[in-house]
Amino acid sequence: MHEKTSFTHSYFFFFLVAFSLKLYVFRLLQFEDFNPLNTIWYELCFIVILFAIVELFIKKGKFTVYIILDVLFTLLLFAMAVYGRYFHNIPTYHALAQVNQVGSVSGSIWLLLSFKDLYLLVDFILLIIFHRIQNKRFFPQDRTFTKKSMLALGVACLLISILNFSLHRDEVIRDQALFSKKYGVTNAQLIKANEDVLGTTNTNISKVTQEDIIKLKGNKPVPFEEHTYFDSVPDKNLLIIQLESFQDFVVDLKVNGQEITPNLNKLTKESMYFKNVFQQIGSGNTADAEFIMNASVYPVGEVPTSQKIEGKKVEHSLPRLLKEEGYFTSTFHADKVTYWNRDALYPALGFDAYFDSEYIGEKDIIGFGPSDKYFYNRTMKKLKEFQNNGKEPFYAHVLSLTSHSPFKMPKEKQMLDLPERYTDTLTGNYLQSVHYADQALGKFIQELKKSGLWDDSMIALYGDHSGVHGGLMEEEDNKLLKEILNEEYTMEDRFNIPFLIHVPGNKDKFIKEVDTVGGQLDMMPTILNLMGIKLKGLYFGQDILQYKNNLIGMRYYLPTGAFINNEHFFIPETSKEPVRVYDLKGKSLNLENQKQKFKEDYQNMLQLYDWSDAYFEELPTKEKK
Repeated sequence: MHEKTSFTHSYFFFFLVAFSLKLYVFRLLQFEDFNPLNTIWYELCFIVILFAIVELFIKKGKFTVYIILDVLFTLLLFAMAVYGRYFHNIPTYHALAQVNQVGSVSGSIWLLLSFKDLYLLVDFILLIIFHRIQNKRFFPQDRTFTKKSMLALGVACLLISILNFSLHRDEVIRDQALFSKKYGVTNAQLIKANEDVLGTTNTNISKVTQEDIIKLKGNKPVPFEEHTYFDSVPDKNLLIIQLESFQDFVVDLKVNGQEITPNLNKLTKESMYFKNVFQQIGSGNTADAEFIMNASVYPVGEVPTSQKIEGKKVEHSLPRLLKEEGYFTSTFHADKVTYWNRDALYPALGFDAYFDSEYIGEKDIIGFGPSDKYFYNRTMKKLKEFQNNGKEPFYAHVLSLTSHSPFKMPKEKQMLDLPERYTDTLTGNYLQSVHYADQALGKFIQELKKSGLWDDSMIALYGDHSGVHGGLMEEEDNKLLKEILNEEYTMEDRFNIPFLIHVPGNKDKFIKEVDTVGGQLDMMPTILNLMGIKLKGLYFGQDILQYKNNLIGMRYYLPTGAFINNEHFFIPETSKEPVRVYDLKGKSLNLENQKQKFKEDYQNMLQLYDWSDAYFEELPTKEKK
């Protein structure tokens, strides 16, 4: 029977065509690449090599092997498609190491599904149809190919793959999707692995100074102890509150006559409120925000920093600098400490203690954990213990959780009266969850005031990252946001996060709006400047109360090299878009007359990443004293 089975009716041919079509449509949807030759040249060789191995070494159960490969391949393409909608990029093999974090976005995955994904199932549907009609003319058959022909085909494809790899292996991958579009998805993964092994920088970080970093951003360095606000708020506890998925556009926002964040609104008018601060997290999301706040070093990007930091010691972290001044340092979060590898992150940063779900408990569950109200109550109990047991001054880093995607609040905790059109939308759910989180924050502030800790502490508050973004949004969300903002919802709106510093006593000079552009990296230097504690080692943020020029990078949710400076938002070429430049209100600009300036800032941005990565790699291990 094998001899009578034509090549076009073989398993090999059927599944090769099926895989080819899936890859072509995948490239079409992900990269807008209409050229089928790119699929054949860059993608197909790896499939042929795999199938050649099956044909050469599998004698029995070949059809089952092909089906298993097809299922795995389909799941992989599906995962990459969903990932692409959420992050606007192509995942690297590193993403597989983050499977244990799927729970944090599992509720959002359903929002990312599309009817377009059904193309991945076409071959399975055909197989079922052919099987049901029992038509051997269509249903693929086993066929024995000569070893020489299959070996020759496999070797030819292997040589082509090696050629493609060799031609591009020395190119630095700035944007995984763009690189995958140009040179193939699998080839890009192999080159990324090669890059990870060999490294991308030969920087001698010992020759880089803090003054070099400040100058690169366009500022004249000033000794830290000579900064304008240096030592303005000495000898106070430090309480930093990280708000889950909080964006700045909710501050002072009213919908249907109701304030979305009344407590935060009041606090901004009693504090230093920094209106133009942007997120800078990498793939570690909330945990990356923790790292940035406590280290003022760029996250490593596509790998959660908490995974790469295990065994290292951040010598000049915020907790360690404060410990040198006699502070007791602690961090609070309602998740398990193993989530996002915080059991490695916290020792690396040097916290004296952490309080996770084991201490917080699991009551009044909303979404991924206990409600913010319950969490703040448990946190407050421990802060009072610090106060009563001689653990002052203290530094406490407190992380909220309830306002986490997909933002679905129980009916009894939906306190906003929103118009009917907001029901079951991402925007409506987000506003409800943020309003609840603000209410919980208000009660926490009341308890701090009752205990006396409010007057004995400097309070800093910031958002960790955006909530309303990317593939989670539908057309209705864009309409609602345009309606409530009275303008288009832009990338600047998405990445802009609230940041404020409240100084005890409400002294007039500490009640102001600050328009200076900043990022999460700038929070630690700004806070320590006020406390009169001099920074040591290298840090990649700056005191935004002192320096007016800035250069802010974001290396995961935007292509590497994208930056925000005092006037512009620059985004390099991606797999679907050319170079784009916007002003800080989201208006698209013509870059022709300023090409050189953007080129310089782009290169400076890459230099900052290079220095930061080199600094991170040179961090000592905890064994080294």
